[in-house]
Amino acid sequence: MAEAIPIMRANGIAVVVDVDDDLTSIHPSNPAYRGYHPKNQWVIERKTGEYSRNSWHHLVAACRKATLVTVSTPALLDVYARQGQGKVIFNHLPAHYYGVDHVDSDHLGWPASLASHPDDPSAMGGAVARLCADPGAFQVIGDPTGCGYAFGLATDPSGHDLPISLTEWPVAVASLGVGVAPLADTRFNRCKSWLKPLEMSALGVPWVASPRAEYERLYRLGEKSGLTIGALADTPRRWHRELKRLVDSPALREERAGAAREVADGFRLEPNAWRWLEVWHSAYDLERRRDRAPVVIV
Repeated sequence: MAEAIPIMRANGIAVVVDVDDDLTSIHPSNPAYRGYHPKNQWVIERKTGEYSRNSWHHLVAACRKATLVTVSTPALLDVYARQGQGKVIFNHLPAHYYGVDHVDSDHLGWPASLASHPDDPSAMGGAVARLCADPGAFQVIGDPTGCGYAFGLATDPSGHDLPISLTEWPVAVASLGVGVAPLADTRFNRCKSWLKPLEMSALGVPWVASPRAEYERLYRLGEKSGLTIGALADTPRRWHRELKRLVDSPALREERAGAAREVADGFRLEPNAWRWLEVWHSAYDLERRRDRAPVVIV
């Protein structure tokens, strides 16, 4: 695909590449690390018997050769659009995230799994274990394997053995009473978007999150409107304090949930689709203005 981009552009076709994660800094324990590491590009896949052709270098090359690059965070511009051909479009949510019923409770939960977040629970220290003497009081919306140990619980909490479809995901997340969004302070996470707390906000799930750049950006958007839509926690003690406040107070949970829904309502995908269309028009116009030499394909 990266090699096809110059050919398409030489024929007057504008190319926009959209990126949501920094694949060059995936955690080594994440299964995607092996799949995208350049050293494994020519490893034979056991299941297919064919060579792997994946490498995160290909994405870097594709972005360098594209007309424009869209990213979900400013930090990703430094990785994939250093030549100035990038545009930030913050993540939005489709219609099926809005209007989902949420039943209030004091049960904590994490809408993620260790496979894609191998070191992130460590940001919370023992906060979950201090609040949940019973592992049943903590839920994982995803594969719970290993989460007991990661969060300091006696056993793995309840979760989902089978993958949850994109259409079912909002309903599953809405089952949480209080959501947690821990992110370790890593290069990969410094590029992460605000998607997880935005999802919980749209679903009326009060949340506590690590103060990574985009999580904090969403939190500050609420502040600018005079609303407290969640809480940020940078130490295990702060995690415990903020979560305990929510666990102990139905009124606070209701207040935070209402404020979060109000802010998240401004990030509906359908009314904001023009943002992507605008970039695509810009890419089209850039290609029209380029001086292209005749194409010779050998």
